[in-house]
Amino acid sequence: MVNIFIANLDWSITSEDLRATFSSFGKVDYAHVVYEKKTKRSRGFGYVEMENTDEAIRAIEALNGMEVNGRKLDVKIASPKENRPKPKTSDK
Repeated sequence: MVNIFIANLDWSITSEDLRATFSSFGKVDYAHVVYEKKTKRSRGFGYVEMENTDEAIRAIEALNGMEVNGRKLDVKIASPKENRPKPKTSDK
């Protein structure tokens, strides 16, 4: 299973749009655009999970840098949550 992170999404892109786009490269198990809890507005990024590694890599290579609605997509393999840098907190 390959978890793919997609950033710089246009605000109008939906989870169904992500699924349709990535499905052209292979089987998509999960597609999700992340939304703000309070406003329900897209946060401009999402995730896709694909079963087949070769299909996922082809999708990443084809879609990374592609312009959609005036925005260049940033598509890459998602890093596990525990490996992401911690946000800086203020001691105020």
